Amino acid sequence: MARGTRLLASQAPKLAMVVSYVAALVVSGLAIACGGGSSHPSMAVSPSIARSPTPDATTVKYVALVEAYWSDIMSADGINGSVDLAARVCLGAASPNSAPDLQLVDPVVCGQRATAILAAQQKFLTSLDSTPAPARYAADDQVFRTQIPKAIADLRLLIRACASGNKQSVQDASNIYVADMMPAVTEALDEVDPTTPHY
Repeated sequence: MARGTRLLASQAPKLAMVVSYVAALVVSGLAIACGGGSSHPSMAVSPSIARSPTPDATTVKYVALVEAYWSDIMSADGINGSVDLAARVCLGAASPNSAPDLQLVDPVVCGQRATAILAAQQKFLTSLDSTPAPARYAADDQVFRTQIPKAIADLRLLIRACASGNKQSVQDASNIYVADMMPAVTEALDEVDPTTPHY
């Protein structure tokens, strides 16, 4: 027993070094598996494409297009903090969870918002023609190419309703637009850019 203890004592420095080495490998492996410590430049491109280990140029460009589109829509909607001006003046929604109130509908201001949203929708649709979708977003791209033209037609109808000054017509036309955008377009946006809430 004493001889075994002396043998073990003489091997202690080597054993400690092996344990330290194995521990370092385990920690390094966990850091890499969890995404820490990566110096791969493509991983810093956008949080939206973080799911892809090596996003290609087509994916980066497509995700950037979708992110810019959503930014344009938010600006056109007149988003300020938790207030959505377009929802208020077109749908009569004081907040996301409130019941619609026809008295809040403002045809003049809604017409301004609808015109700005129309420009954002047309810009996106035109940009889609020059930005091919990566295979992983083919289904989402098809949703955009199908629904955005409907949304554009809806917005033209909404602008005409706003010109009439009839609050009920404005609210009805707004609901048609929303039905063509949600959930189809918003779900496709969530697929391409899961880091951003899309209503």
